[in-house]
Amino acid sequence: MGDISPDPVQFKIEPTPIPTINIVRHGTYPIYTGGLGDVWKCSMIIQPGTQRLVAVKSLRVPLTTDVESLNKIGKRVRREAYVWIQLEHDNILPLDGVTEEFGLLPALVSPWMEGGSLDNYLKREFSGLTDSRKWKLVRQVAAGISYLHNKGIVHGDLTATNVLVDGLGDHVRLADFGLSMIIAEEGNATFTSCHPGNVRWMPPEAFPAGDEDEDEVKYEKPVKAWDVYSYGCVVFQIFSGKEPYVWIKNVFQVTGALKKGRAPFKDIQNHEVYQQFSPCLNTISPERPTMDDIIRLLGSL
Repeated sequence: MGDISPDPVQFKIEPTPIPTINIVRHGTYPIYTGGLGDVWKCSMIIQPGTQRLVAVKSLRVPLTTDVESLNKIGKRVRREAYVWIQLEHDNILPLDGVTEEFGLLPALVSPWMEGGSLDNYLKREFSGLTDSRKWKLVRQVAAGISYLHNKGIVHGDLTATNVLVDGLGDHVRLADFGLSMIIAEEGNATFTSCHPGNVRWMPPEAFPAGDEDEDEVKYEKPVKAWDVYSYGCVVFQIFSGKEPYVWIKNVFQVTGALKKGRAPFKDIQNHEVYQQFSPCLNTISPERPTMDDIIRLLGSL
């Protein structure tokens, strides 16, 4: 079945500029440091005497970056923020606005999710999760991705580290649009290259032929079928409690395993959920279901 016609993204809604004086950092260092940026835990002053926790994501660039490149990247950040500010869905992390003084580029401000990433949440809580709770997580992630696809947006970086959990472990939101969200505008997609940290959740077509021990990995442009593969990996991680290719420690060896067609999960093939969602991991991308298909499948279960 085909996707629902997308609701075109507009570029007329500017993200709210948040004065730096209204952002108070918790600590001297970021709470999380990734391959492309840092996340700071902060308080944002809403009005005098009222504040709430927020996450400030600053994008890291080499100090040697020339002014022309810096301006180009800055435009990309603002462009992505224009799109993010329009997204309204229970399972999409909202954007509060942008702020300065967290690096050379504008930083993205969003609500703080106390439960952290789904990846860490599963490591902490997996043994106590009922099947009912797992299915709820599976449905919420699907709802978020389906919403994006129907907006003409490919996430392009869907991993259990980019799904955030609230303090009760009852509600998840998809995040990390500021780094690798794909924007569909007038039929032309623009994208940011992905980083090694998400390789485990990537489909095999993401990688060109080459040596699995190479120091640098070049990525193809993501499409919706890429998200479907990544979604399947997240589903199996929710039910197994283990990351894709958990037995492989070196990220570049994961790339080699992908190219050789090795399955990203073991010891789950006999589980009912594997029979239902294994088509998501089809190595032939056109033969994967769409998110519309997946939503229908979830509705029938």
